Amino acid sequence: MTDLDLLLFPHCDLHMALSGTPPLVLTLATRKEATPATNGFVVTAVPSGQCEFDFFAPFNAKEHRFEGLPTFDKATGKVTATTPGVFLFQAHFGNQYLVGRLQVHRSVVGWWFGNDSVTTALDATVAHTQPSLYAKFSDDAGAGTDLIGDITGHGYVQLVPADTRQLVVSPTGRVRGVLPTQPGTPWVLSGLFPGLGGAQLLNVWVTDYTAQHALTWELGGGDPAALGDKHNVLFLAEGFREQDRAKFDEIVTRTVHEMFEKPAHEPYGMLRASFNAFKAFTPSQQHTVTCGFRVSAGEETVEAGRATGSGYPIPTKRIGGGTLYTLEELVRRVGLPMRGDSRSNLPATWQDQDLDIDPHKITEDLVKAWKAHQSVGILHARDTFFGFHLGNRLADRASGTDPVPKPPDDARHSAAVTAFVARLQEFYQNEPTRNLTLDPRRHPPELYMDGSHVNPANTLLRFVGGLKLTGSTAPVGAQWLPDGSRFQPSRGLIALIVNDGLIGGTNLNGRTVTAQTMNRLPQLSYVYANATDKREQRRDPPPDIKVDFDDIVQTVAHEFGHSFNLSDEYEEFDGDGTDAKQSADLFGDNVSVLGFLRAGDDPDRHIDPAKVKWLQLPRIRSAAVLLTDSVNVTSPVQGIKITIGSRNIAEWQLAQKLLTEVRLRNFGIAPFGRQLPLDVGAAHYLEGLIVGRVLPAEGAIILTRAGTAPFPTFVKGSIAFVPLKDNQHQPLLVVEPDVLKYLRDHRDPLNQNPDHVQKNDKEDDNPVDIPDFSPPCKSARTIGIFEGGATFAGAHYRPTGRCKMRRGSTDFCHVCAWLIVNRVDPTFHALLDRKFYPESKKEAKKHE
Repeated sequence: MTDLDLLLFPHCDLHMALSGTPPLVLTLATRKEATPATNGFVVTAVPSGQCEFDFFAPFNAKEHRFEGLPTFDKATGKVTATTPGVFLFQAHFGNQYLVGRLQVHRSVVGWWFGNDSVTTALDATVAHTQPSLYAKFSDDAGAGTDLIGDITGHGYVQLVPADTRQLVVSPTGRVRGVLPTQPGTPWVLSGLFPGLGGAQLLNVWVTDYTAQHALTWELGGGDPAALGDKHNVLFLAEGFREQDRAKFDEIVTRTVHEMFEKPAHEPYGMLRASFNAFKAFTPSQQHTVTCGFRVSAGEETVEAGRATGSGYPIPTKRIGGGTLYTLEELVRRVGLPMRGDSRSNLPATWQDQDLDIDPHKITEDLVKAWKAHQSVGILHARDTFFGFHLGNRLADRASGTDPVPKPPDDARHSAAVTAFVARLQEFYQNEPTRNLTLDPRRHPPELYMDGSHVNPANTLLRFVGGLKLTGSTAPVGAQWLPDGSRFQPSRGLIALIVNDGLIGGTNLNGRTVTAQTMNRLPQLSYVYANATDKREQRRDPPPDIKVDFDDIVQTVAHEFGHSFNLSDEYEEFDGDGTDAKQSADLFGDNVSVLGFLRAGDDPDRHIDPAKVKWLQLPRIRSAAVLLTDSVNVTSPVQGIKITIGSRNIAEWQLAQKLLTEVRLRNFGIAPFGRQLPLDVGAAHYLEGLIVGRVLPAEGAIILTRAGTAPFPTFVKGSIAFVPLKDNQHQPLLVVEPDVLKYLRDHRDPLNQNPDHVQKNDKEDDNPVDIPDFSPPCKSARTIGIFEGGATFAGAHYRPTGRCKMRRGSTDFCHVCAWLIVNRVDPTFHALLDRKFYPESKKEAKKHE
């Protein structure tokens, strides 16, 4: 088994005290995929003496940043330090590494559970949930250390269940449920920090996620055994308490209605008969979800003994921008300020410390905002059913490959030092705060790996697998369980609605689930348990959170686009991105990259339109789907017999009469839903066919072509179609002929604004003027090649200047709509073309 990644226990944002605590012991571990993969992962500690830790003091003056560093004992894993301060480190084993931070304090003055309660899974072997443990440290003047820190898993607090027949605690501080709890009766876990008072108690709820749970039909209906032939949508609830059930029901009802009724969300509406929609409700102990990020200290007030405030997630984009760094970009480059940071002329200091900055993108106001971008406390985790969180903790990091060697000293003008500093600064390059994913403190490393991994054994998919229809014992959850060996129509069509007003949404778990919050609020309210000693910080949400229904519908429709193998077309980052030179095309059917599209050895940024996969899509006059595999026949005529049903049989009788050309394309959808590039091999695609016989009683037609016998087999789900042609009887593609000629002549994208350095994420991209071509009313709908997409401003390309997969547009571009129709029900290609193809009246007159 190949190592997937590297893990650090207890985590990557560490704290230790010079007195009053046991030694801090660190363990590096490798993670491999189990056999079979449905069992999760195998986590194995790195053998003693085979891992390295390279420490660094980022706030020391240049040439002194390798002085007074903590040390790591490879034999025991113990960390030793002599001086309070903030230290970054690189931990590595073999070709993999992790970066982290260690804050050294003189002492601990208090601790508490970072949860009001926790939910964990019933499991015979794996401990799922790790309660958060927070501490307040001594005020070590000048050290720059935080007063409040995360000591989860450090071994400083002894966790003991009230009854080991109910709960078991693992050596890493995770809790395993042994017996399920009943409503209103939690199990109890106690925590003791020797020398810091008596034990503290935490309520623990144990849930059997593998038990069968009921779901109800919201759209469609019929025989449950026929669900495999349709695209089934599932709505799940997260962070909804029992008293919020009616709100969840309303959200689902309105979302389904608008998605399948409003023209802005086509082609979902025209494909309505091919969809089912279901919902399943499970209550949470608390509403709103855990915030992995800290929150900046905003304006605070004290009333009736309560200290309340509101602030932005750290880091935030909401300050700076344009030609300046946003606050988030500045943090990624220079890190977070140390507490009490009083340094002056910071841009010059940052340059002297080998940090990658452009002083012209930094103002005094931005530096002032950066210095204030700190928090007093750490928000308590929320107790929700599935265990989602917004953003990521700095403690929860992903590993990388190719460690950077630690230089022998902190010399000036040293490329080795610059590279080492850049590596350590990765600690501050966290996931966006709007990312809504499974919390690794609720989902153990043996069952959950963040990012694009599918994680078939996690509790969310265990829950889905046990779903059954109300009043039936037949489980139907298998419709949504991923299988990488075959195409599954319903894979990824799970919409998890989160009862939270903060902006958040992600397509996660290997494109099996999309999760989104109910509003787009940029900041949150919080409250301290004690107005004087600000240590226990909690979210302070209103009892009833406002729902932005339009945003929910738009987000679900967009995120389901990912399940149809459509990638994001928006731009989050300036420039070309790290994969701009890759020679392979991007996986998404609606995006491509310069390295693949580059025209031969052209040193410039010219692209070859012949390599653009979506420019090969045909416009279609009529189409039918094969209901069974095709067969070769000799009677009543020789040809290939396809069964298409009686629907629109008159169209095929007319095609027979007019000797209209028919084409056949084999079912070409890959296991993960990929459709492009279209396969034009002889075994998968035939042109030049005509209808030799129509068999209405059988719902079948026989197609013939001179000199072809026998025909290849076209499997169930394949498409027979009549191509749309122009007045010269030439087949039309989705790209207009004049646009295609312009692209071939110029080999450049169509963007009227040619800037590919600075991101444009709020406006449509209109095309350049094209000779002899009259664009549609909204010219950004023109189909061609537009630069900017897959989150980068440059070297990444998309089909049009506006699309639902981009920001600012409520409707799908024609290419994305074509791909959705082609996957769900290709018989609607003709209707899609007639109603929504983007062309001017002048261009329409050129076609039959």
